[in-house]
Amino acid sequence: MRKILKVNNIPVIYEKVSDTSGLFTMSVFFRKGSVHEPTSVNGISHVIEHMAFRQTRDYSSEDISRFSEMYGGYLNAYTSKEITSFYIKGFKENLELFVKLLANICFYPEFTSKDLSQEKNIIAEEINSTLDNPEEYLGELAEEKIFSGSPLQYPVSGTIESVNSLTLKTLTEYYRSNFTPENCVIAVCGDVDPDEVSMRISDNFPSAKAETAPNGEYTVNYNSFQHDKEFKSGQIHAQMMFPAFRYSDERRFALGGLGMILGGLMSSRLFQEVREKRGLCYNIESESILYAKGGYMSILFSCAPEKYDKVIRLCEKEIDKIVSRGITEDELVMIKNQLKFSYFSNFETLESRVQMNFRHLYHYGALLDEKYVLQLVDSLSVKSVNSIAEDLLSKEYSLCRLLP
Repeated sequence: MRKILKVNNIPVIYEKVSDTSGLFTMSVFFRKGSVHEPTSVNGISHVIEHMAFRQTRDYSSEDISRFSEMYGGYLNAYTSKEITSFYIKGFKENLELFVKLLANICFYPEFTSKDLSQEKNIIAEEINSTLDNPEEYLGELAEEKIFSGSPLQYPVSGTIESVNSLTLKTLTEYYRSNFTPENCVIAVCGDVDPDEVSMRISDNFPSAKAETAPNGEYTVNYNSFQHDKEFKSGQIHAQMMFPAFRYSDERRFALGGLGMILGGLMSSRLFQEVREKRGLCYNIESESILYAKGGYMSILFSCAPEKYDKVIRLCEKEIDKIVSRGITEDELVMIKNQLKFSYFSNFETLESRVQMNFRHLYHYGALLDEKYVLQLVDSLSVKSVNSIAEDLLSKEYSLCRLLP
């Protein structure tokens, strides 16, 4: 059972799942991420995510960790380009305490200069660890290039310079203006009663102004590019990119299927041709990254420098083949089954259910019915997947590389 409640004028996505040993998951999503930040304070949402755990109206940093763990819970948070989320998982008998903890972190943090100074150092280490990871660094660099000139180009964590420039006043003012009940969605899933959930949220969370619409619009533009960057590695790490469309586009399922055929599965064309038959690299894959306003499809691989020319030529060859000849009926059967498997995998854990329910509301404005999703998958045809291949892959690709 899934439904959307309104508690304190905040949308609450509720889903009852009983067979979970009395567990529940609750997430608070703020429709604020790096795409909504002025460039001068890039990374501020991520800093707020860190600072919220430092001290709140009712709890110290030690209290937050101790109470969540003492009673068998797990508390965490993350920031993305479009979202900042705080969540807790635990037993339903501790619902009152865990809702209060989450409300304190989300709406009643107390920022201090001392804590900000310490978190700046921690975030600098986090940023440096990303720069040391070729896959993560390549992803950030590639998005910076393809989305140059639009908010999606900026990294979620900001830069060490932008984070270090933040003052306590700037942080506090940005938090109060953006991390508001009006920009908030709550999602709850598990073995908890909806009336008790509503009561606990009502008692601990502030109220939103019903007439205030959530803000968070941004624009997207795409760039063609060829960009190389030196990186301390024995391999070349490469990302080929093709502009796509927003997450809510119904062609998303055809795009997902195309990615599976090209490089998303062990039986995919690139995995078989490049790795299995020729042993040219360990890792080669295809993925689609879709945001609320746009996205792209990528082919990613890493290989020894002397093998790079062969790998890139094979990638180009498989791209040309799929554009000119299309996919097969057997491949269509495969991707339909894999897309269904991927969809139903969202029901395996409470956390994945919460994430899926929020994605539906965020991107579509409603909770998608299972029959509707499966109908979209079943309606896929060789023609519809080939059309996506022709639209996206027939254009010249952009290329980002990390070179040793």
